[in-house]
Amino acid sequence: MEFDLVIVGAATTGSYFARRMAERGHKVLVIDKLPEEKEGAKYDIFHIAKADFERFGLPLPEKGDDFAFEFTGTAAHSAFGRYPKETTGTTIGMHMHAYTLRMNRWAMEAGAVYRYGASFVDFLYEDNRITGIRYQTDIGEETVGARIVADCSGIPSVARTKLPDGYGVENFKITPTDMFYVTLHYVKYFDEKDYVKKTRTYPFYKTWEAPEADPQGAILGVGANLSFDYGEKIYEEFKAAVPLPKHELKYIERGVTPYRRPPYSFVADGFIVMGDAACLSKPHAGEGVTSSMVQVDIAVDVIDKALRKADYLTRESLWSINKRYIEVQGKIFASMLATLIGAVSTNAVENDFFFKHDVIFSKKSFESMDAGKPLTFTTGEMIGMVGKMLLGIVTGKLRIKTIRALLDSMKKGDEVTALYSAFPETVEGFEEWSKKADQHWLRVGSMADHLKTL
Repeated sequence: MEFDLVIVGAATTGSYFARRMAERGHKVLVIDKLPEEKEGAKYDIFHIAKADFERFGLPLPEKGDDFAFEFTGTAAHSAFGRYPKETTGTTIGMHMHAYTLRMNRWAMEAGAVYRYGASFVDFLYEDNRITGIRYQTDIGEETVGARIVADCSGIPSVARTKLPDGYGVENFKITPTDMFYVTLHYVKYFDEKDYVKKTRTYPFYKTWEAPEADPQGAILGVGANLSFDYGEKIYEEFKAAVPLPKHELKYIERGVTPYRRPPYSFVADGFIVMGDAACLSKPHAGEGVTSSMVQVDIAVDVIDKALRKADYLTRESLWSINKRYIEVQGKIFASMLATLIGAVSTNAVENDFFFKHDVIFSKKSFESMDAGKPLTFTTGEMIGMVGKMLLGIVTGKLRIKTIRALLDSMKKGDEVTALYSAFPETVEGFEEWSKKADQHWLRVGSMADHLKTL
């Protein structure tokens, strides 16, 4: 059987892509190794900003089914739980399994075909170019032809990692040091005055307190590089520094998200990688549901036009997806990642000082990161921050090496922005650009490797 598009992975990214392509009249197949009853079962609760439902035209959850709660406002606090930076905005919490199935049905309504319990095996090739896939079901192996194959399989990246070396998209595996380990403690508070009405975050520990479906409950989360054990160590430090309301633990959920630079190119002959398989999570939050949709919208526009012009989609015909994504979001995320990797050397006292004096950790900074906008400061703001940092040195609140590390991280962020702004318009020049990018990221390093040296 032949399809215009075969998508490997039936979670939110794959389903959003399937819906948008099917809406445009293309024949779409989605496969997933999981049975339908286990789709989207990694966590109970996940969040999407309310404004993003309208932005991306997403189906709304319903009470009694996938809707869990709604809240407005987030406050980021210092390492000692002080100097909150308030941001506005309404967030909807949903039951992940139920909403994933809603996304599946939404894509099916537009004509997409779903096959659960179907595991990707390998690509089909003709003249060394991808022309479809082989996949395994409980009744045996099957083949399906496609004009383009999309890997939306998440961290396992089952299709991308099967690409031959030099095919056009990096086939690296997302290793343990390339991931963000998330532990969610579902708790019940004893006192009504402590019930959670909005999210409170503590960036120094990468921890947060968020609402959950039970109005008496809360989700106490921690995300960390290196391992779940390292995350629990940080969580204990957080609880010692920021006393929590009296509570009892109900249960724990654990999962991982990618935390590394994306592939330099998302496209090759007859192929595209998307979502977590393309490492498109937000550097400051580790979440990637709607950031992946930014890439999908660009890809739909390019691929729809390409399918109408030619029988086969080449790397060249898909190349503008790379350039457009980098301009809209990619260079911002790359700069943010490079900056954050180098800015983890503060201690708790220094973090508290920065929050108090709006150095880096300001309301403006958090609003920019939440909106996916670059962290930019006026000359006056930079002069003001330098003066405050000098005050911190004089009063013993800041170490000189911390200031050096922060300035170096900001410089590296600016360098990465310049690098990605110069991403080639066409395939020509990409090899040379990639060599420069390798050197940049080698200097930046990874968050996990940096933490090991602290």
